[in-house]
Amino acid sequence: MGHNRLGTLPRNYRWKEVIRLLEADVDLQTLTDASFFAAKTGLRRVPDDPGFLATINAIVQLAAASREHDVTAALESVGIDQSSQTSSLGFVAAISQTLSRELSEVLPRSDVGKIAQDAFLESLSNHINSGSGSLFQEEPADPKQLTSAFRGKQLKSLMHEFYSGFTSRYLSYYLSRELPNHVGPGQRLANMASHSEFNKAFDLLCRQTVRISDEFSPGWMGKAIFEKRTGPEEVKKYAHIAFKKIASEFERGGQ
Repeated sequence: MGHNRLGTLPRNYRWKEVIRLLEADVDLQTLTDASFFAAKTGLRRVPDDPGFLATINAIVQLAAASREHDVTAALESVGIDQSSQTSSLGFVAAISQTLSRELSEVLPRSDVGKIAQDAFLESLSNHINSGSGSLFQEEPADPKQLTSAFRGKQLKSLMHEFYSGFTSRYLSYYLSRELPNHVGPGQRLANMASHSEFNKAFDLLCRQTVRISDEFSPGWMGKAIFEKRTGPEEVKKYAHIAFKKIASEFERGGQ
């Protein structure tokens, strides 16, 4: 009750066009543009989704906490239990638990919030693995090191990964239900390897398109945190502007 799922592939004319293109020999950009057009209405509603905003708010609050002199106390003030933060994995797990608890209280619930949560946690985990050591290191980690993803160039990279992951997952949410029907001899995708390559190329195209928000996100957060304007309404304004930039770039075909 109260959970609004994106559901199965709609049979309106926009998604029928996507299916037609899957059956035709068209390039990936054309197919991605068609997928965006089909998902356009829902995508523009994303910044109003309570679950999506809960994830964005968590990122902003973590970014603000990372800049405090006493990072441990700042993290505890935003609900990150330090008793479980004994390692990088514990840090991510604590954030996941806090965010999951917040999302469980959001009504109406939607899959958009879960997509956003998953994209954020994956982006943060990837950052820790690539730049701050292994996610599975058991020894306690310094809070400043753990929160490095929320400062400077790392924040820019984190937000790029987050928006890339979110838009790719969102746009492929419907598409992934139809795509397996086009795998096999004589189909658009000859085999599962081709299917995997298609998904990688689709994800890459999304990554290239969301670059439009790369400079805006860390710039806005830095200014908002400095001016202590990180309340719900300010976060919602940020989400609308950031997503408007991304949506406009998809409309332009990523050019």
